[in-house]
Amino acid sequence: MAEIIEEREQASSYRWVVMGLWIFCSVSSFMVVSTLGIMLPAISTDLSLSPGQQGMLASSAFWGNFALAIPLSWWTSRYGPKTLTTVTLVLGTGFLFLQGFASTFLVLLAGRVAFGIVVIARQPARAILTQQWFHPREVVLVNSISNALFGLVVGGGLVASPFILASLGDDWKATLQSFGGLFVVLSILWMALGRNRTDSRQRAAQVSQEEPNETGVVWGTLRYRDLWVGGLGFLGATLGWSAFLSFFPTLMLEEYGLSLAWSGAMMAVTILVGGIAGLGFSYAVMVTDRGKEILQILGVVMAATYVGMALTGSIPLLMVLSLVNGIAWGFWPILYTVPFHLPAIRPRQVAVGLAFTTMMTSAGIALGPLITGFLQDGVGGLRPALIIVSFTGLSLTAAGAILPRRFTDQPLPQPAAEPTG
Repeated sequence: MAEIIEEREQASSYRWVVMGLWIFCSVSSFMVVSTLGIMLPAISTDLSLSPGQQGMLASSAFWGNFALAIPLSWWTSRYGPKTLTTVTLVLGTGFLFLQGFASTFLVLLAGRVAFGIVVIARQPARAILTQQWFHPREVVLVNSISNALFGLVVGGGLVASPFILASLGDDWKATLQSFGGLFVVLSILWMALGRNRTDSRQRAAQVSQEEPNETGVVWGTLRYRDLWVGGLGFLGATLGWSAFLSFFPTLMLEEYGLSLAWSGAMMAVTILVGGIAGLGFSYAVMVTDRGKEILQILGVVMAATYVGMALTGSIPLLMVLSLVNGIAWGFWPILYTVPFHLPAIRPRQVAVGLAFTTMMTSAGIALGPLITGFLQDGVGGLRPALIIVSFTGLSLTAAGAILPRRFTDQPLPQPAAEPTG
């Protein structure tokens, strides 16, 4: 009994330090990836990139995620989250500096692909840490806080990046090197403060994971229909988001002479508001159980506001549209909770389920700039290309219509033996 009390006190006093730092490291990775759109005009001029090459570069950080998310999660979920996070942070730092010193398109492309792979390899640590440190009822709260931090860090990065780039003489290489310096600091902080937690419940889980036939971990997870429905919802939403994140600054600059600082601020508003809205919508779901209706409405709002943003150059109207679009992005913590609450899900299957969700998210982010770049060549302009991809947000509406009403508030099951077939 004394041991259990001590474990609970340790969890209560230190869990937010561990999880908060891990989430900050994770969202900082996405901040680095997301700010490419700000640097893309300078990179394109320096390396003489075609629209197709710009789309490839913008999506490249997520190519490996799409191909390797599930096998990487199956493999890396065997390791403790402290070690896994340390190794991937150090490797990611190295790949950032590789990009910062790249002098050709292929080297820069390779650096972004490699950076994306280590980001996805780190994700099982999130599932393990969440189960180690938090009660099942707190999962949606952790997701909401993660979403809020995503908004603050990624949105802040989009606001700051134009000024960092300008202060460095529009030198995109120096900007990427400064991001590498940030990751040196984050790696040191995690080595000092990151911690695993193993209580009696987790020790039972570890024993149960030592099954001879581990292929059942993957196939047993992928059999859940709701996992696929949620993943497809993320696919469409992130496809439109990444397309605008990469090409909206270019559209505004070329069509209206709108500075990168303004377009970066608009995209930042979307992300910042999305983080705050996620907290509100998560609370609303827990209180009213209206997750289905919320998802359906937000999908329509997302598609409509993207179309509006592609059709106007008015700064006041764009700021309003960005604000409303950000509210639509409050869906994230609701849909991201699905893998945690699938019926009879096992501990390592949660990690695989999150990896699948991340894979679908990454697929959308990778396809958005790629499709938009080639659509630009096919339809004769960037504006019509962005209007077309705006409608992919309706996949969120479809997911809300198909998912069961109570998909977010089923109790997280206790560890059980892993499936063997």
